[in-house]
Amino acid sequence: MKKETGILIAGSVGVILGLGLYGVRRFLLKKRKAYNDYYQDFHRHFERKQPEEANHDVEFLAML
Repeated sequence: MKKETGILIAGSVGVILGLGLYGVRRFLLKKRKAYNDYYQDFHRHFERKQPEEANHDVEFLAML
């Protein structure tokens, strides 16, 4: 195999791997965004609660 052919094959494989990794990354980011958009109102807003907030019984009864 000539030197130029090896360089072309290595470059092609690199481009294909790069595009594949980019596609997987976009797919996973899209899934993560969909998850965050769906669940942000259910359980994720409790993580942002202020530390000085007290948990009162009325709040727990309202959640039931």
